[in-house]
Amino acid sequence: MLLRSCMHGLVLLLGLAATGLAVERSVAIEAPPTTKAGEACRIVLIASTTAGQGEQVGLFQADFSTDGGRTWAGLCYLDKLGPETRQERDITAGPAGSEIRVRLRVAFRDGLAGDVDYRGAAIRWHAGWEKWQEPPAKSVAIPVVVR
Repeated sequence: MLLRSCMHGLVLLLGLAATGLAVERSVAIEAPPTTKAGEACRIVLIASTTAGQGEQVGLFQADFSTDGGRTWAGLCYLDKLGPETRQERDITAGPAGSEIRVRLRVAFRDGLAGDVDYRGAAIRWHAGWEKWQEPPAKSVAIPVVVR
């Protein structure tokens, strides 16, 4: 009985230790649910990693479109930002009935895992970079409403 109790305690202790070692990488876009025609729309782009060992937000690229995704313009392209970053940008909304689209992709670099995406998967740089297939992107669409 004592051995079973000790083993149960050891399993519980190991389980708690393992959860404390979990690496979290996150990528997020904060945006309002709608915006008004012709006004500035504040977008917040966020990325972070808890991996340590030198891993950082190594590549941070965001684009936006005001024509339904037919054309895209650069919103920001940054590198070597440390373990976390928060970037705020304003985009002027088009006419009512249109929408602002924003997409963000991040490569976490310089750590023990190599170049990885927010899921921890290795990035295949030549497999689809130009088509926004690598690393996977987060995106939002913000409808533009009448003033």
